[in-house]
Amino acid sequence: QDRIIEIEKKLAINKPLKNDFIEKQNLLSKQEIKSLENNYLLDSNLIIDKNLYLASNKKLHIQKGVNIFFEKDVSIFSEGSIFFNGTKEEPIIIHSNDNVGSLILSNNNYRFNNVIFKNLSYPKEKDKILYGGINIINSNVEILDTQIISSKSEDAINIISSNSKITNLLVQDIQADAIDIGFGTLNFKNIYCKNVDNDCLDVSGAKVVGNFIEGSNIKDKGISFGENARGEISNLNFENSKLGVAVKDGSNLRLSNYEFKNNQFDAVVFNKKKEYEGAYLFINNSNDESQLNYLIGFNNNIIKDENVLTNKIDNKKINEMFY
Repeated sequence: QDRIIEIEKKLAINKPLKNDFIEKQNLLSKQEIKSLENNYLLDSNLIIDKNLYLASNKKLHIQKGVNIFFEKDVSIFSEGSIFFNGTKEEPIIIHSNDNVGSLILSNNNYRFNNVIFKNLSYPKEKDKILYGGINIINSNVEILDTQIISSKSEDAINIISSNSKITNLLVQDIQADAIDIGFGTLNFKNIYCKNVDNDCLDVSGAKVVGNFIEGSNIKDKGISFGENARGEISNLNFENSKLGVAVKDGSNLRLSNYEFKNNQFDAVVFNKKKEYEGAYLFINNSNDESQLNYLIGFNNNIIKDENVLTNKIDNKKINEMFY
């Protein structure tokens, strides 16, 4: 949360974010980009070897089949809107060979359709407050039929204080968190996480409505709700993971039609930070006949099929197990 507050402070001042984050070159100066009145078009492959910037009054359309290759560990930073118009047959591919390169998209509208991100890193801006391969801040974003593969950043995608919609997203082979939502809203349908070293979906202070999320081989938490997050999610399946669902620090999550298999724990509800009230997890309509493997910290609650679970332990013990 402290990192998100710091980013929002930067956004609130008059000084443009681009001056704080990176020494930049105008993205539109690249000869591969064509001008069409007030819009710009990229329909050929692009190699990125410098930090690039798109101004807030510009719109860039990236066409199907385009390959954007990060040759060096630099960033595309945009305050203008970008529309990634890939197709199933000809996706847009944004990648590197050496886990370098990142995107910072701020204060505008962004749409990803059939995009494959592979081998990205995180921004190397001087303040080091952004850690995602893809960073979206104070924006409206729609993500459709997209894949994020082999990320070596703290978050494969980090969405901050934005209104986001996700339909059919695969996040695979991630060395930290897959999807990080800090404040704002998320509406999703069909998220798949495979082989993630930390969390699949990490939510802080946001409102989430979703249908179908599936994770396997998640080394930390399938879903993590914290800092007064609110959510309703139906149809979820986590297996072979450390923890299916964690709800903490004043958060409230409702789950229905869920299945947990071969996890160390299925559900944990607790306080990590003393300044927050207790959290609530409501769960209904299990697709699994086996017993729920859960932990509840004092002053927190799990309500399963309208029954309050009463077996509780010290929050400190739960924190020692997971942090």
